[in-house]
Amino acid sequence: MEQNPYELADKAIELLNKKAVRRFNEAQSKAALAKFDELTIIGLTKELYESLAQDNQDTMLELAQMVYRQTKPHGSQIPVVGWLLDFFMAYNPVMKYVYQHEIDRKRQYTAEGINSAKDKPKEFQRGLMYWSRMTDQMCIEVTDAARLKAFEDAGVKWVVWHTEHDEKVCEECEPRDGKVYPIDNIPSKTHWGCRCWFTIKE
Repeated sequence: MEQNPYELADKAIELLNKKAVRRFNEAQSKAALAKFDELTIIGLTKELYESLAQDNQDTMLELAQMVYRQTKPHGSQIPVVGWLLDFFMAYNPVMKYVYQHEIDRKRQYTAEGINSAKDKPKEFQRGLMYWSRMTDQMCIEVTDAARLKAFEDAGVKWVVWHTEHDEKVCEECEPRDGKVYPIDNIPSKTHWGCRCWFTIKE
């Protein structure tokens, strides 16, 4: 049986987290030089989150394309930017929000936190933590979506649910292990960090 397919996602997560740390640190340094002026913070956080969003888009598109190519079988309609943007605009049942909308909410939350807090650097770190958590989950979600697109493009009709078979498997996922689902009616994952995956029904 195929092994868990999140190796590429883990590499993308590592890369994006390094970029995010650098971007938050740079923004914090600029804010400190401006003595955390309120208007400066609004502009800096806008620039920060636009850069973070672009980093994620570029890396997640590359991730989706690599996952698609590695998935067997796959079709010939490799994920493109439009596919990814549509995915970003769809409601995510695990995260319980639309990723594209959440970017601006996180930006506003970070800007307001910095402008109102006494410990302003701590608010930058809080923003980084929330951003990284969302990015980690989105890399898993993009991996799943790209794999399922590859299967669908190849004409696959049924997939098998697999768990990790370790002590972290939750009560919701454990009964699904080995179950066969129509590819257009797979149950949603129920929690953050779920690394259950799908293979084709032989």
